[in-house]
Amino acid sequence: MKTKIVILGAGYAGILCANRLEKQIKNVEIFLISDSIYFQERIRFHEFASKTTEKKHSIQNLIRKKINLLNGKVTLIQPELNQVVIETINGVIQIDYHYLVVSIGSSGIKKLTKDENSIQSKESVNKFLIEKKPETVNHLCILGGGLTGIELATEWKEKFPKSEVTIVDQSQFGKSFSNLGKQHLLKKFKSLGINIVDSAKIRNISSGKIGFFNHSELSYDCLMNCTGFITNPLLKESGFHTNDKNQIYVDSFLRSIQYQNVFVAGDSAKLEHSSLRMGCVTALPMGAYVADTVSKTIRNQNLTPFAFQFFGRCVSLGRNDGLIQWTFEDDSPKEKVITGKLAAIIKELVNKFTIFSLKMEKRFPFRFYFWPQGKLLEKSDYQKRNIWRQGES
Repeated sequence: MKTKIVILGAGYAGILCANRLEKQIKNVEIFLISDSIYFQERIRFHEFASKTTEKKHSIQNLIRKKINLLNGKVTLIQPELNQVVIETINGVIQIDYHYLVVSIGSSGIKKLTKDENSIQSKESVNKFLIEKKPETVNHLCILGGGLTGIELATEWKEKFPKSEVTIVDQSQFGKSFSNLGKQHLLKKFKSLGINIVDSAKIRNISSGKIGFFNHSELSYDCLMNCTGFITNPLLKESGFHTNDKNQIYVDSFLRSIQYQNVFVAGDSAKLEHSSLRMGCVTALPMGAYVADTVSKTIRNQNLTPFAFQFFGRCVSLGRNDGLIQWTFEDDSPKEKVITGKLAAIIKELVNKFTIFSLKMEKRFPFRFYFWPQGKLLEKSDYQKRNIWRQGES
């Protein structure tokens, strides 16, 4: 009897996991479940929303031949029965499994108002392009000063220079960057004419207007919500222990803390006491690790806890500028950056490497993708290190 492995989600983590698993275990059936036939290159969604040309990648062309790709929407996970329910064009089907890999990703947002827009999923990008028509937008207001908000603001303003762009950050803008990194961001925003409203708490949002607790107001004709992302509520509804972002709590081997045959990779995973953030930077390593760990589990081999360290943050600032923020292993910034055209080239190479990694993992008979493992420190270790750094400054 073949071991059946079901992988939910064909994103960065899911595809890499499927390809890597197929090469390591022979007497196995792998089912990759996706609600789209195309790979969603999320790190370029800010480009697509600004009407930059999109190159589509068929999922079927990114996976090995023996992997069963099933197009459909997962409507129910029953971990106590080792079963998932999927809605397909041919009707509802049930699939049993011996091992389940949850890599659905984070396509949702924390909704703030009914007239907001999102670029967190391909569907939301398409909906935005149809309903708003970017070339007609006079004032784009972006809520959230994180990487998504920064990249969208600069890409948009470069593509539509006559459009007014304002980014609203309820915290201090650029606080996750070093002084040099923040200076470059501010210089770039000023050169493009992008407005920044930071450290201003939002009181309410109503049709075309944001009210702040300092009694100021901001009018807009298009609102983009980039404040924070959440995973599919299906995970919580299926009985998994989750946090407020619907991420599944996992142990050090990226297994559900409730079910030892359920592994979680990418944005859907919550490893407590770590500072792993959502994004392909962690999804790819998690997908590779889960494939290796499931293989070891089937072979009754000893398992090694997941380890990962950050080394930098790559930010695109339009087509000809960028920011590479070097970081410590916990993603806190070093006072070292690369900016300008060189940074833009590095960022583009990083984007292309993600697709390249998926293709090479498919093509080669051996494991191709490796990641900087280091030591996965706990938050208490980060705090001690930061206290020491503050004493040195």
